[in-house]
Amino acid sequence: MVSHLNAERIDVSRYRLPFRRAVMVAGVPMAERVGAMIRLTDPQGRVGFGEIAPLQGRHLETLDESLVSLKEGLSRGRPPTCPSAVFGLSCARAMAAREESLGLGTPPKGASIGINALFTGGAAEAQKMTREGLFAGFKTVKVKIGRARIIDDHAVIHALLEGLDSEVRLRLDGNRSFTLRIAQNLFKRLDLSRIEYVEEPLINPLELPDLHRLTGVTIAADESCANPKEREFVLGSPGIEVQVLKPSLLGTLDDVLDLITIGRIHGMDTVLSTAFESSFTIAMIARLASVASTGGRDHGLGTQGIFTQEFVDPWPIVEGRLQIDLPLPVPRLEFQPL
Repeated sequence: MVSHLNAERIDVSRYRLPFRRAVMVAGVPMAERVGAMIRLTDPQGRVGFGEIAPLQGRHLETLDESLVSLKEGLSRGRPPTCPSAVFGLSCARAMAAREESLGLGTPPKGASIGINALFTGGAAEAQKMTREGLFAGFKTVKVKIGRARIIDDHAVIHALLEGLDSEVRLRLDGNRSFTLRIAQNLFKRLDLSRIEYVEEPLINPLELPDLHRLTGVTIAADESCANPKEREFVLGSPGIEVQVLKPSLLGTLDDVLDLITIGRIHGMDTVLSTAFESSFTIAMIARLASVASTGGRDHGLGTQGIFTQEFVDPWPIVEGRLQIDLPLPVPRLEFQPL
């Protein structure tokens, strides 16, 4: 599609990426990730790419709706109405322009950012992976909790803490699975010196400050960050020290930078993450993280390797750090006009 108002050309390629193991999203197992890549050619002939991949259970729009909003927005000279389309178009434009302020210029040789490892298995697998040294070099490990019995969560956490080096910290991601009472019982039994933070564990986010008061655990806001009313509540609330931002839920890359600044004003660090997008989007967000004032914590970009195949090569991870001094990735896909 050619937008006559700005002479941009947009082509699209849909994709399906199988997960190595089913991923639970909002209580529903997903066997594959479905999305689309767009290729933008700007008036100067420069080319950029962006990913549009709304995630069921996190985004309100479908892929078809997002692509329609992109097409309609371009034809009218307006932004798309769907956040995932706004994000993908923003990435494509910024990449085409090699926007230095968004980290898309040429990074210093050897540049890297710290990221967390991701663990989604059970206690036996945790023991096996720690014995084999598969978390070597990582300073933080993100652990999904709240999907099984509390006793199982506790067993996983215990196995990881037993097997990991003492300086490694866990990030416990509850995805709004617990009542306040159950969360209180779980976290009061843990050595909180080994827990960096607990990521949005409560069904009711308005009770997050109460959880901190009752247990002393540090809390990160995640789902609340994509809801303006909830975000206003969590900003600067007692015990909520971190905001986890998934850019494809929020809008343009500049919008994300603005939210990082607002969080910093309220004394909050920022961790940038993805909604199980491809390694292309991981690379884009990693570059953004390298130039943003986020507070120095590891970012939530450790989902490389969750797919059996990809259309770009994942950037290497060395000693828990994602190397970002490589050329921006170019998707190996066939594109058609939007």
